Amino acid sequence: MLHHVAPRPGDLPPTVPRPPEPSAPRRVVPPARGAGWLRRLGSAIRRRPRRTALAVTVLVLAAAGGGLYAYGLHEWRAAQDALKEGRAADAQTDLRPCLLLWPNSARVHLLAARAARLQRDFAGAENHLNEGLKLDPQAKADIQLEFLLMRVQGGEEDDVAPDLLAYVDQKHPDSALILETLARAYLLKLRYGPALGALNRWIKEAPDAAQPYQLRGWVMERLDSSDAAFKDYQRAVELDPDHIGPRLQLTELYLDRANTTEALPHLNILRKQAPDLPAVQQLLGRCLFLQGHGDQARPLLEAAVQKMPDDPPLLLTRAKLDLQDGRAAQAEEWARRALKADPTDAEARYTLVSILRYQGREDEATAALEQYTKDAASLRLAEKALKEETSHPTDDPAVYAQIGSLFLRGGQDQIGEYYLQKALELDPNHQPALQALADFYEGKGDRETADALRGRLTEAEKEARR
Repeated sequence: MLHHVAPRPGDLPPTVPRPPEPSAPRRVVPPARGAGWLRRLGSAIRRRPRRTALAVTVLVLAAAGGGLYAYGLHEWRAAQDALKEGRAADAQTDLRPCLLLWPNSARVHLLAARAARLQRDFAGAENHLNEGLKLDPQAKADIQLEFLLMRVQGGEEDDVAPDLLAYVDQKHPDSALILETLARAYLLKLRYGPALGALNRWIKEAPDAAQPYQLRGWVMERLDSSDAAFKDYQRAVELDPDHIGPRLQLTELYLDRANTTEALPHLNILRKQAPDLPAVQQLLGRCLFLQGHGDQARPLLEAAVQKMPDDPPLLLTRAKLDLQDGRAAQAEEWARRALKADPTDAEARYTLVSILRYQGREDEATAALEQYTKDAASLRLAEKALKEETSHPTDDPAVYAQIGSLFLRGGQDQIGEYYLQKALELDPNHQPALQALADFYEGKGDRETADALRGRLTEAEKEARR
């Protein structure tokens, strides 16, 4: 199976280093508790009722203040843990009482900005950062860093990477976060070369962190270096046995190779860790199917597909199971859904060919086989071009135009468009890139953009003839 699909947002949760805690307000500790204290209080009320009532009120408010402080500190730590585990929405909820208790803490606003940024709430993040800068001008460097990270998430990674790497060179406490943010930005655009550079440096800066190994394993899979991917996933599991993500990916890699023997020990652990997680159910279902236990696999697959309706391996396994049971119509529906979710899935395309032949629809099967052959060839060329660009980065727009065109042919519109635009950044008059983009936008129904590109293409052709 070819793997030219960008990582899903929830696949690899971000790691956020814990910032310092906000300065604590002074706590007032109430006097000793107990029966003796209550007797003395009763005696004092009888002797001086007004003065004692006032003192009791002060003590109650002080105790409440101490309780609020403890609650706020609990929520602060919960927000930090939530960000560490990739639960930015939960972190935002946890930070609300912190913002009420410590509205003048620049550090609280900085963490709130980080949570908002990870939720792609850039306006909210900017508001918190500006507020933090007003409260503490000395926090300018940390706030500037968060602004740079926000620009990375906005697609400006090339513009700000030098500034961010300067922080890493200076051993900034957030070096791991900086490298992770850059790596993820590159991975979303399948820029494997710079992504590997960031990941390798992240591993150097934090050798005991599991996530860079997990992400690098993902890259190695896409570069068809499955042995290297196995090693990285295994290392991630060793470093963080309780983290489900890398174990899921390692198990899936074993199942892609139909190696149920190696997959089963990890599946047994996953079943204990998260028995109701759809991803675990689908892996267990796939394993049982590969072992020939289709009846046991079906309920697990059916349960998983309710929560993972667009997961290509799951949909493909449903198609194979239905075909095996003679349910050709249902099998065809699952195979087509798998291809809709990932048009580059060569195995799903070939399974569709088998299903059509099973139904005696030879003409359709032949057409599907031709499409499979064409898509597989295009993706192999794209894969080769990406590997070469990873090993030997280039400024040749023709290379990026070729990669972009091949991905468009394989149904990967977002990645294809990105590489064609990159070709035009290097050469605004690059004719193959202009032509491919014009055809792409016209196919999408955006005639205005297509016509503008064709106008540029005409001017480029005139310029070339002069």
